[in-house]
Amino acid sequence: MDSPGETKIAYFLDIPKGLGGAGNLLLQQASLMAGLYDVIVVIPVDGEGNCNDEYVRRCKINNLPYIGIQYETAHNFYLIDFTGGVNSADDIELFAKRERITFFHSVQLNLAAEYVSRKLGIPHLMNIYQLKEEEFKICPGDIYSHYHLCDSLLYAERWSRQLGIKSKCIRPVAIRDSVKRKNTYLGHDIAILMLGDLYVYKNQMAAIKAIEQCIANDYEITLHIAGRGETDYAEECKLYVREHGLEHNVVFHGFVSNIIPLLENSDCLLCASYNESFPMSVVEALTYGLTIISTPVAGIPEVFKDKENSFISMDFSEKSIGKSIENCLDYYKNGRIDKIHQNAEETWNTNFKRDHVRSQIDLYYKDIISDKSFKDIQPFLEMEEDVKQTESLLRDFDRMGEEWIDKRLLYYTFIRKNFTEGKIYIWGAGKIGKLAFGILKKLCPDMEIAAFIDTYKEGNCCGIPVIRPENILPQEGNFYCVSFAKGSDRAIEYLENKGMVLNRQIWKMP
Repeated sequence: MDSPGETKIAYFLDIPKGLGGAGNLLLQQASLMAGLYDVIVVIPVDGEGNCNDEYVRRCKINNLPYIGIQYETAHNFYLIDFTGGVNSADDIELFAKRERITFFHSVQLNLAAEYVSRKLGIPHLMNIYQLKEEEFKICPGDIYSHYHLCDSLLYAERWSRQLGIKSKCIRPVAIRDSVKRKNTYLGHDIAILMLGDLYVYKNQMAAIKAIEQCIANDYEITLHIAGRGETDYAEECKLYVREHGLEHNVVFHGFVSNIIPLLENSDCLLCASYNESFPMSVVEALTYGLTIISTPVAGIPEVFKDKENSFISMDFSEKSIGKSIENCLDYYKNGRIDKIHQNAEETWNTNFKRDHVRSQIDLYYKDIISDKSFKDIQPFLEMEEDVKQTESLLRDFDRMGEEWIDKRLLYYTFIRKNFTEGKIYIWGAGKIGKLAFGILKKLCPDMEIAAFIDTYKEGNCCGIPVIRPENILPQEGNFYCVSFAKGSDRAIEYLENKGMVLNRQIWKMP
């Protein structure tokens, strides 16, 4: 068995551009474990060979050696690029042999790393987080790491149960060795910070409306939102702020590489998310003495209790979030906030302190190294043949300029094998719907595509009728393919309310 001094760990990050919470956490773990092991960070590069600048910057700050290799990861099964993963495995194999790597630690679904892990007999631990139960219905074959690390008990249990793998919950690591207490906690002009890119599941709109509610109740408050804002949802949030005259109370900072000044100058951290595993921003804020206000998302209730060490809303609505903010501000006014911070620091010591997390990860590494349970590479080889068959069916397909279609071959293989009986309905009669129609005709030539579903279009499309959503009559053996981008979540919810289940009757295409 390798001793720590003989173990060299390669940490595989996730995206060639930008900064995600999952990748940032793995980078923090690499920095934490560099004192015990020989480590190197692997940064994905884009099609032009450029390394992710933000990851490079953070590696340099933390004195972590790094290398750039072209590979892709996916945060769910639908997005796995199987062919790309197999093709990039050669470069990872050469790197692993050259650097004498003995352990892989990756984030998200990294098929290339798992392929090389099986080929060379290198233990592979993956970090990956929130997925709905129904998402696991399309995880095709045994091509995932045998070992899993998560930051919440909820998702650790889910991944272990769904994939039959070993999973362990270890909380996110703090960014300092001790809590940096604030000199004073004022009872007025409270600054509340939100961290994270503006996406629907981050629920910033509900937070903004909650702040508006608090202002209407005579609370003095400013919300600072730090995160990328290039999405349609971000524009909706900014428009709401302008139209409701909240410009002085809600400040959008955009992406902020160094968040420390914001943490030092804020009083509270607000997490309004309804889809997280365990928000890294909460740990960062707690480390800088901020009061935590959060929704009861995933792992948060496992650690935080309302009015004990934080303020936790009853649900994810702006009314409930607003009530929690007002409770927090009342504690500031009456002086009871000091007890909240005392309890919060105890929570930090128990769950997020660097020495504590380092010890937990080290024990898990040693357990994995001593276990030596390696999966067979045969499932990869069998799947490769299946994917090649799918690729041949789509070889002459008109992609309408959409190159990403070639990255969905594994998902299309799953569709090809499971769409065998019943009728197909495609929701969306636009460009994406027409792409879905063409792909399904190639993959399932014996299946009847009965109709398009569209709210705004009528008549026929691709030679079949267009019907309205209210005319959908759900039947157990039929498939309903949601085939448009903006608002697809609402369409899925509409079908679910009719009793249908994602990845059984409801499908995302293309």
